[in-house]
Amino acid sequence: MTMRTLTNPRRGAVFPASCRPAPWSGEMWTPDIRVGTELPRRELPPGDAPLTLLATMTVVEGYVTGWAGTDAFLRGLNVRLGVPAEAGDVVTVTGTVTSGASGVVAVEVRARSARGVHATGTVRLSW
Repeated sequence: MTMRTLTNPRRGAVFPASCRPAPWSGEMWTPDIRVGTELPRRELPPGDAPLTLLATMTVVEGYVTGWAGTDAFLRGLNVRLGVPAEAGDVVTVTGTVTSGASGVVAVEVRARSARGVHATGTVRLSW
C-alpha cells in the first residue's frame, strides 16, 4: 500500500495526506461579540520559575480560548515579548476584541507584571 503524501516545495519535507485539514461541511457562525468588548482580567502567579516564550504563548492562548468557549477554533496567534516575568511575579492578563470581520474575531491581549508589559499579542478565533 502506498501512502499519499503532500510535498512542501520550500523545504522538501513530505507530510502524510492525513495531516491536511478535512473539508468543512458544517455552517460557520460567529457569536454576537462587539468590537471593544473587554475580556475579564486574569491574574497569574508564575510561581518558582520565570515565564518562557512557550509558557507565555500558552497563557495567552488559554486566556482567550477559555473566554471564547469550547466551540472556538484558534485561527492565529501572534505574541511579542517585552520585559521578563520572573519567578514570584504576578502577571495580569487583559484583552479587548478589536475586530470581528468575516467570521473571525481578533482579540488584542496584554500581559503585564510590576516590571512592565511582559507580552502583547493578537489572537484570531472563529466558531
